[in-house]
Amino acid sequence: MTIRPEHRKTFPTARIAETLLMFMRLRGGANAAMNSTFVYGPLADFYELSEEIRTLSTNDYYMGESRPGLAWESEVKGAVKEMKKDGYLVSAVRSGKSVWRLTPSGVERADFWLKRMTDKTTALRTLKVHAELAWLETDQPQKLELS
Repeated sequence: MTIRPEHRKTFPTARIAETLLMFMRLRGGANAAMNSTFVYGPLADFYELSEEIRTLSTNDYYMGESRPGLAWESEVKGAVKEMKKDGYLVSAVRSGKSVWRLTPSGVERADFWLKRMTDKTTALRTLKVHAELAWLETDQPQKLELS
C-alpha cells in the first residue's frame, strides 16, 4: 500500500521494528512476549504521537483501497511482519489473544540494539568538543546563510 504524500512523515516507519524489539525485550518479561493488544499505546507514547495521529484511519493514510482500521496499528503490524520474516518474532493465539514473542535471534538482536544505543549515547556525551560547537542564537545574532 502506498502512503499518501501528506502522511509520508507521520510515523517513524524506519524505526518501529527496532523500537519494538527493544520494548519487547525490556518489558516482555522472562519470555520476551507480549499481548499484542497492549503494544500500540506505549509505542505511540514513546514516539509522542498525538491523539489525532494515533486515530488516523487507514483510509486517510493510504492511497487506494485499504482494510479498515487505524494507520498506526497497521504500521506496527507491518513492522511485526518484517520481524517475523527476519526470524526475530513469532506470533500465536493463546486463550483467544494474539501474543508476540521474540525468538532467540530476536532476543540477541534486541540486546545488540539496547547495548548499542546505551553505548552510543554514552560515547556521544563523552566526546571532547570545541567550546563553540553548539550554535547559540544569542552568540551570533546575524542570519545564517544556507549553502
